[in-house]
Amino acid sequence: MFGKGPKLSREAMLRSKPVRNDQVEWVQNDDGEIVVTLRRSDTWKIKILAKVFWVPEKRTLVLDEIGSEVWGMCDGRTNVKAMIKRLGDAHQLNAKESEISLLAYLKQLGEKRIMGFVVDKNDMPKNRKKDPSGKAWGN
Repeated sequence: MFGKGPKLSREAMLRSKPVRNDQVEWVQNDDGEIVVTLRRSDTWKIKILAKVFWVPEKRTLVLDEIGSEVWGMCDGRTNVKAMIKRLGDAHQLNAKESEISLLAYLKQLGEKRIMGFVVDKNDMPKNRKKDPSGKAWGN
């Protein structure tokens, strides 16, 4: 669900903990909305594309009330299951509605690399390839 890596079980995915990308700049505006600033990377491919096409230096993404609430919960300590319950209780949604909406939203943020997911080592599939960086996965 969370990318092109090994597939997690549903239970493992619900135990995972979303965490904000440290490299992403963000502020909370006066309306309580979160404003995320995404900067253009300076790889050689992007530099060539920027000479041919107009590629902005930065883009901003304004999260609405619920998006800002989800952003606040993406602290690396709150798991997806707790987030689903919290959102359902706060917005009078049943568990399935809350789960579907939240997972779709987290998937979008993950695809944009605005956030990642902390997964316990024990929840990783046994047939996964080793991380080429040599870094440990999960807690």
